[in-house]
Amino acid sequence: MSAIEAPVSSRMPPSAYVLAWLCLLGQLPSLATRGLSDGDGVWVLLSMVLGALVIAWFSAGVLRARIVRLVVVWIVLVLGALLVAVDVVQNPHTSWWDLLLLLASIGQVAALGTFCSTDYFRWQRAQPTAAGPDISTLVAIAVVVGLVGGITAPAEHSDSPIQLRIAL
Repeated sequence: MSAIEAPVSSRMPPSAYVLAWLCLLGQLPSLATRGLSDGDGVWVLLSMVLGALVIAWFSAGVLRARIVRLVVVWIVLVLGALLVAVDVVQNPHTSWWDLLLLLASIGQVAALGTFCSTDYFRWQRAQPTAAGPDISTLVAIAVVVGLVGGITAPAEHSDSPIQLRIAL
């Protein structure tokens, strides 16, 4: 493919959708095991809004092949998968939720790797200002991921009413 050709399809690669849904799936174990945040409603709402904005911004950058945001996401996903794997290996009381989180984390890394090897990604890197396929559905999923991360209780119980968190 030459640098001026449009991507093969006017749609996003399937790996982008797989990554988005795996990120949402990765929120379920935390929400199921920790429950909803019991912090002050204003701080929970602020966490949800900031989480949604930050994760949407990073996801839009990844989908448009912006290198700095892509590198940050690679670091977060790989470290997250490694930390979950270490926790599962070291914890003799591993639950199904822990295994689900491990599978989702590994899947996220694999889906991101697959996405980065698509013709669309190479085209987007070669033509960063060109209008590509619509990413609004994928960014909307990212917004939901940020909202769920903001409403999920923190890993360590805290009695503080001020709990501002951004979680992926």
